[in-house]
Amino acid sequence: MGTQEKAMARAMTPGGLVTAALRDNLFPAGARSWGRGWLAWTMADLEYRAVVDRDGESPRWRVFVGDARLGPAFEDYGRLSIPLDHVGVRLDWPEGSRLGADQAVAVQALCRDVMSFAGSRRQLALLMMSPEDVRRGDVVAWLPAGGWPGRLAQALVIATDLNDQPLASTIRGLITSKGTRVVSRRPRHRPDVTQAERDRLDSLYLDHGDLEQDVHREARHWLAQYCEILGRTIDPSLPQPRDPGESIRG
Repeated sequence: MGTQEKAMARAMTPGGLVTAALRDNLFPAGARSWGRGWLAWTMADLEYRAVVDRDGESPRWRVFVGDARLGPAFEDYGRLSIPLDHVGVRLDWPEGSRLGADQAVAVQALCRDVMSFAGSRRQLALLMMSPEDVRRGDVVAWLPAGGWPGRLAQALVIATDLNDQPLASTIRGLITSKGTRVVSRRPRHRPDVTQAERDRLDSLYLDHGDLEQDVHREARHWLAQYCEILGRTIDPSLPQPRDPGESIRG
């Protein structure tokens, strides 16, 4: 067996990496493994579900941050979550049964960065309201343009449950005012994808035109499905201004 084969034989599995990190208490208290490189923890009414896989010779983490209060009821709709990618320093895939110091620091940075990126249900709703990706430091929230109406509906669900009327009004304003917009179907790239790979992927979509999207209609469609799950009605429209003469006539 050659040197490369021996190295591969000693390489951790994704599940082994998670197990080693849990053993060293690198994740927040209460974190639990789901197997196959997945784990989850809950903090401040938010649920963080993380998965690691092997990207070439480096670990690649993705964390789904979602609403811990309502998310379980929305299992078929992503648990009211958005995906976060950590695009910091790329390290070699670990070998053996223990993580090295640099790997331990990277895992702790991952947890710190994603929890500061979205640290409350209100912050989660604000991120859902973005029509495009959001990057802060080494964390990127992947927010496809085509999914914006559905995210607005989810953000309104959260804002209503929080009884945050100003936030809910802002979301309703976005839903009712945007009308029809054009959405590109070109692929979205991670920041660490090389230009050559970007060009190759883009070339696959040259024959695909852009799409027209009716934000109001699609948001209402998704909200109707979410309201069925909740067993309540949430109006996506802004309240109509009262007629000043109504009280006089009354």
